[in-house]
Amino acid sequence: MTKTQNERLAYFQALYENAKNAYQDTLLHLEKQYEQYLGSNALDGAREGASLVRNITYEIIESQVSSEIPAPKVSPLWYSERRDRLAQSIERLCLCERDHLPFEEMNDLDERYTYIYGSSIFFVEWDNDGADGGKVKVSCLSPRNFIPEPNVNKVEDMDYCFLRFLTTKRDISRRFVVSEDDLSRLSLEYDSPEIYASATEEDETVTLVVAFYRNERGEVGQFVFSGDIILSDLPNYYARKVKVCDGCGENVSVCECGGEHFSLRDEENEDLYVSFVPSENGTLEERFTKEMPEGGDSFGAKRIRVPYFRIKSFPVVVRKNTSREGYLYGQSDCEFLRPQQQAINKVESRILQKLLRAAITPIVPEDASITLNNSVFGQLIKMKPGESANQYGTVDTTPNISQDIAEAERLYLHAKRILGISDAYVGIGDYKNESGYARQLQISQASGRLESKRKMKHTAYAMIDRLIFEHTLAFSDNRQNLAYRDAYGRIHDATFHRYDFLRYQPERGEYTFDTDFLFSVDQSGVIEGQRDRLWEKNLENLRTGALGDVQNPETLLRYWQIQERAHYPYARDNVEYFAMQIRKKGECDTHEASENQILS
Repeated sequence: MTKTQNERLAYFQALYENAKNAYQDTLLHLEKQYEQYLGSNALDGAREGASLVRNITYEIIESQVSSEIPAPKVSPLWYSERRDRLAQSIERLCLCERDHLPFEEMNDLDERYTYIYGSSIFFVEWDNDGADGGKVKVSCLSPRNFIPEPNVNKVEDMDYCFLRFLTTKRDISRRFVVSEDDLSRLSLEYDSPEIYASATEEDETVTLVVAFYRNERGEVGQFVFSGDIILSDLPNYYARKVKVCDGCGENVSVCECGGEHFSLRDEENEDLYVSFVPSENGTLEERFTKEMPEGGDSFGAKRIRVPYFRIKSFPVVVRKNTSREGYLYGQSDCEFLRPQQQAINKVESRILQKLLRAAITPIVPEDASITLNNSVFGQLIKMKPGESANQYGTVDTTPNISQDIAEAERLYLHAKRILGISDAYVGIGDYKNESGYARQLQISQASGRLESKRKMKHTAYAMIDRLIFEHTLAFSDNRQNLAYRDAYGRIHDATFHRYDFLRYQPERGEYTFDTDFLFSVDQSGVIEGQRDRLWEKNLENLRTGALGDVQNPETLLRYWQIQERAHYPYARDNVEYFAMQIRKKGECDTHEASENQILS
């Protein structure tokens, strides 16, 4: 039996409240970690906070933030020349999407979310806005805005989960069909994280809740609501949608009945024409088109029906800091630094209190004519006849804080060692008596201890790349133009189209989309933070002749092309200079050869 809209709303509201209540302790824990990162003076188990905060949590977390955006790497699950070309086209697609999307800004958020909370959330969706048929959209969210199914530790094992967004009534009115009366019934959650608590009832700000769930057939559905208003209900979220007239059932583009009410209908298949054309290596390749190709009958073109590609996973990726047993999120750096942060706040507060109480106390006779106050130059001493200055004195009550300072530094070293961070990695310390190689070795060793965090980042980005590929495969109808740079630094044009991934399966007697590819990260592309070493290594290869004869302009051109790929400053100018010199030399050689031929 199909549930009514009110029943479905009540069902998802109850599901959301149950998940949120089960998640409440985690939300409070995450909020405490964020406050610690900001420099909270709260002391566990104490009514009063610390009078001074030395924010070692912020310092240590910020020292780990990396601007590295891993480069995609795609390999075919089983090799063929065609599938290898398809894998390269997926790589170029992901690289171009990285350029189009604000990944630098998202990476900045992602790095801090991960270290503070132990995880960050990536949300991948298809944005239909735009005249080009839509595009992939990726967002980085705080884990405080992701409400998972209780007691499930992997997104792929969940039957449902919730994302919540802080938005405006105007934005909801633009994206969904909402009446003015319904806009006034949209709600704002005041019991959610502190970023929501700053709003008032008069504000236009509201909370948008997006539920993803699996239906009876295992397909992913989406249900969007705010308060008691349903904004969207898509039982098959990834299905192709076509707008049809409720009166005649025809597509709105061909409807002639004049109906005023329309609805969305799922499209299961599409009709294509397949023909066989010669490829570059002389073999015949299948080519798919929406319309009958010119001369299609002569090429044996035939009409086929192909099912649309359907994504099977939730559009959510969780990046972990480091794994934790039986826990959806990773381990937070704030959580491990908290004992040292609390202790160092107490010590620093003690140091401050000692220094504030420190003073030089004067000693004067009982009948001395002296006025004492808090000003520096307002004291006046009047000596009586026969009095001696020796009758006056002082008592220095300045405390010794050397042990407190030593303890604070000891706690700071403990905190860094817990996370495997050395002074060399942070970039502080005295290295006058150490060679550059010794210092680089220290940084490398510290980086090695943090390798698991980078692996978790690479794993998350590989999952994001797969979702980018699958969304493009499912929803993009246009052939996308891509640009890539080859090994010689030259820019080439390429294309990506979902029809290129169609293949015939004889055992099933139908065409399906080929998605058997392995997604990972190109380790050679991870050069952020190591560019100085890479530049030096390239120069060393040039000097040793590994690139060819140093006197040959082609060798120098090759060297500067490599440096350009490594983002060496002004390398492009040198590439253009030596390319021009080689062209001039080639023209001169051609002219000289022509003259010799004429003379002979």
